[in-house]
Amino acid sequence: MFRTVFFLFLLFSINLFSQSKVNILDDFILEGKKMWKIPGISVVVVKNDSTLYKKTFGKKNFFDDELVDSETIFSMASTTKAFISMSLGILVDRDSISWDDRVVDILPSFKLSDPYITKDARIKDLLTHNLGIGNEDRLWTTDSTSVEEMLLKFSKSPRKYPLRGGYTYQNIMYVVAGQVISKVSGISWQSFVKTNILDKVGLSCTLTWSKDIFEYGNYTFPHQIDYEEGIVHVPFTISDQIGAAGMMWSCSDDMEKYLKFLLNETQLLDERILDKKTFNYLFKPQIIVGDSFYPTAKLTNPNWKTYGLGWYQHDYRGEKIDFHTGSLQGLVAIIGLIRDRNIGVQVFANLDHAELRHAIMYKVMDLFVFSDDSRDWNREVYNLYNEMDKKYKKSYLDKFILRDENSKMTLKLIDYSGTYENDMYGRIIVSVKDEKMTLDVNKGVKFFDLEWWEKDVFITDKDEKWREKLFVKFNLNNNSVRDLTIYNAKFKKVN
Repeated sequence: MFRTVFFLFLLFSINLFSQSKVNILDDFILEGKKMWKIPGISVVVVKNDSTLYKKTFGKKNFFDDELVDSETIFSMASTTKAFISMSLGILVDRDSISWDDRVVDILPSFKLSDPYITKDARIKDLLTHNLGIGNEDRLWTTDSTSVEEMLLKFSKSPRKYPLRGGYTYQNIMYVVAGQVISKVSGISWQSFVKTNILDKVGLSCTLTWSKDIFEYGNYTFPHQIDYEEGIVHVPFTISDQIGAAGMMWSCSDDMEKYLKFLLNETQLLDERILDKKTFNYLFKPQIIVGDSFYPTAKLTNPNWKTYGLGWYQHDYRGEKIDFHTGSLQGLVAIIGLIRDRNIGVQVFANLDHAELRHAIMYKVMDLFVFSDDSRDWNREVYNLYNEMDKKYKKSYLDKFILRDENSKMTLKLIDYSGTYENDMYGRIIVSVKDEKMTLDVNKGVKFFDLEWWEKDVFITDKDEKWREKLFVKFNLNNNSVRDLTIYNAKFKKVN
């Protein structure tokens, strides 16, 4: 009798403690949501094939009252990368490729600025951010070319360091990885992911094509905090040419299934998607990541920081965390796993760089792995990023203080007009009509009104996506315009 009573008491205590963790996490998320001014958020926590937590908070759109629910889709952004590495793993298991196959043997058109890197780049190198070529995200953020044209332009990007000799976060190589999947399988990477992963796991609201977002209907809106205007909408990032690096969308219902799928090492009821050895290889550290790691390393103080195949990694309280963030303008995500403890967490939010995502991940691990509620992750993470934002804001606003208002334009306004080109970043057309100047980047991908600032420098109106004004400097030679500088790149005048 005593044993029965004791067992029931113990079971009751465990359930009560588990419920208190849920309440603690509720309060923590609500406090953080208010602190960061996030319109809407969703959080899922899974452990040992059980869902410990799945809740949504707030609104899909700050400017109306429609609430986020478990079927509301958010951008997965760079957490898409894990699906690409997993898809390549499926092809490895089929003996269609190996991780060490040369890329150029599968894609003969593959070309980089460095002949040696072009020749020796391997499949797994596409996933590890250490090929030696710099980041060229402007090729898709300020242009809307095809994948083929984007990669042709990328081939002109100079070598930054020797092959496998450094670290530079690289979205475009995941695009190449998507092309490898397509070439080897005979179908698009989107169709491959849907057929071989999404449909089998039952991820019915997870989308691989941007056109499907708006047809789905139940989607969130991207937001940003403007320094002058507060919370504003920013345009959706719709760039299928970069899709394999970060254009999938999903909902918390699907992320619940996805976390269980990962924690079960891709074992479903009647089949295993990846061989266990292949699955584990995705999480094997491939490169050491130095100071380019997340700022939260200042709070977690890891002994090591690495990157696997689509996953960042570091040690935390004696455990290995595999995780990845996702960020598209106005939308964020994070997924984190401690595989040895069989626990995973996934967060979506609809505010640009809402770093509450990091705080939630570490709070979840503290609560559900270590039964520890002692650390105020909300305050620590907020203070860390708030200080960084203050410094950035000051550096941005300081640009508008130093102005030589007594200077004059060297040329007449019309003389600055013309067509300007950059081999990598495309074409800019500067026009003047009725004494008003405009700047068109790549046929309307970006379009600005220009006002004179000082000397031969003009300033744009506010970029609707990045919510900042840009300086445009016209560089002269013998009293005529030679080129202009914008986005830290020079565009040569061609007429």
